[in-house]
Amino acid sequence: MCEPRPEKNIIQLIGKENKKQAKKCHQAIQKAFKGTARTRRKDRLVKLEPGDIGATRGRGILGYLHRNLFAPETDRFHHLLIWKPYKGGDWIILESISKGLSVGLLSWYKAQDIKFYRVDCPSELRRRAPLELIKWGRSRYDYLLIPKLVIGSILAWTKILWKEHRLRKLRAEDLCPFYSWDSRLLCTEAVWCGYNAVGVNIIPYGVPPLPSSFRQAELEGRLSKIE
Repeated sequence: MCEPRPEKNIIQLIGKENKKQAKKCHQAIQKAFKGTARTRRKDRLVKLEPGDIGATRGRGILGYLHRNLFAPETDRFHHLLIWKPYKGGDWIILESISKGLSVGLLSWYKAQDIKFYRVDCPSELRRRAPLELIKWGRSRYDYLLIPKLVIGSILAWTKILWKEHRLRKLRAEDLCPFYSWDSRLLCTEAVWCGYNAVGVNIIPYGVPPLPSSFRQAELEGRLSKIE
């Protein structure tokens, strides 16, 4: 339906002698309509489903280092898994944070730069992925993996310099010899874990599920950005 023209109605009600006030009301109402339409268009851009992946923009020293030292380059860092709808249009999410695997709300990230991705697999498998991740509910955050990957990166660059006689950005595959899977989860490991449990390998088994690994999966068509 077309929105009513408020100017004509207001002028009829107030009278010709108050045209200036009527025009001010008209401008205020138009501004309100414009803002509402913009919000509605934005809401329509992203239609989420269970199993979709959210990724926030990297901040701090770790986000900076990963963005500049790993390939393919990505500005996404923290990853989470969409579970199911919640009241008020919100969504319940699963994510691995400092205290371990946790349940939260997507609205907590309302003020952050977040993008959403959908895995290229049947919708039934996408719905099951969060349910499988719940089984890891007591998993702690994998703090130890971070220094392991730092040391592994130094050793990988040494190997690259020896074999290729140059320095380049690291790819996740370069860190395979230094990565091992256990019950503790980084945020990206948690997302990978849920999908691996239903037989969907977003990232090949044995390759560290770094943010750049998810970007590589996007480039290869295993997941796509929701727009």
